[in-house]
Amino acid sequence: MLITFFVPKCTPDNSHGRYVIELAKRLGHEHRVTVHAGAFWSPLRSMVSCRFLPVPNRPAVGRLAALWAASMIQNRRLPADIVHIQGADAPVGNVVTAHCCNAAMHSAADGRGSLSRKLNYSIGMAVERHCFTKPSTRKVIAVSHQVKADIEQYYGVDPHKIVVVPHGVDGEAFHPRNRSTSRAQVRRRLGLSDTDFVALFVGGDYRLKGLAPLLQAAKRVPVVRILAAGVHHDPELDRIIHQNGLDGCVALLGNASDMGSLYSAADCFVLPTRYDTFSLATLEAMASGLPVIVSRAAGVSELLTSGQDCLVLDDPDNVDLLTEWLGKLITDEGLRVALGSSARKTAERYSWEETAARTASVYRATLGMA
Repeated sequence: MLITFFVPKCTPDNSHGRYVIELAKRLGHEHRVTVHAGAFWSPLRSMVSCRFLPVPNRPAVGRLAALWAASMIQNRRLPADIVHIQGADAPVGNVVTAHCCNAAMHSAADGRGSLSRKLNYSIGMAVERHCFTKPSTRKVIAVSHQVKADIEQYYGVDPHKIVVVPHGVDGEAFHPRNRSTSRAQVRRRLGLSDTDFVALFVGGDYRLKGLAPLLQAAKRVPVVRILAAGVHHDPELDRIIHQNGLDGCVALLGNASDMGSLYSAADCFVLPTRYDTFSLATLEAMASGLPVIVSRAAGVSELLTSGQDCLVLDDPDNVDLLTEWLGKLITDEGLRVALGSSARKTAERYSWEETAARTASVYRATLGMA
């Protein structure tokens, strides 16, 4: 098959780019794969054909407009059997992956946020609806049953053309042994002691991903140190941290490029998110052998069993239960070990190889080959 991907930024620190990298480097063994993007992860150039597109990183509207225009031109010049698009990145795909649903995300956010964020939601909803429902889109890959239900409900996507294929995880890159080999070094770099109990949080939109409930719980369990990856300082967040008396107990790490090192430094992973169609970070933390607390609102929870390989919050705003569970993880080493061991076994069932194989099956069905 001739397979083409269009993505604004094909680098590991970008969620759509990370997904394309994991698929392209595996599908490239058997198929002719071309990736069009505005930036690339350098090693990918030796695995598949990479074609640069002049796509700015910001503003978001400019990035979207540039990729839409460039993809239409390139798609006419270099037609392919499969044109695989991520969400609303471009209007030319016959296969589109639904990584999220902006309409459901906007609902979960209760209309909160700045004017620019609300504008981005509105644009996101309009272009997602178009990309998921246009006649040329033959198949929609949903990363969880949750997002499948969301795009059916909010956009009226035909359920017969939606296939659920969850993300995978690189079990070697994210492995429990990394915690023993690099834990001390990473902790020193982050200013953490050997005895600190560290909870890791990952989420660019800290309001939606539940950092506030975690901070409230940490106030009640003062021995907890929090590493927040993907989170930057802003006046509102700084005020919340100060009001909870957590100055010096919370490290906002911004865009972290080496997540594996952060999993090795942590004692648990916590994501009380209000909306997340999957949460790859949760699966990576589990593969790393960490006990995890995640909310039912994360699509990855569909793969998990609370009390066996994780702890699932039915209500992401239940600070009392979150506090209780954090306390148990701190004091009960046996519980931490049991949850972490089971988490690793669950994560081992979801590899990128399996995701790529199932995606190739979707391609064949799209072309009437299955």
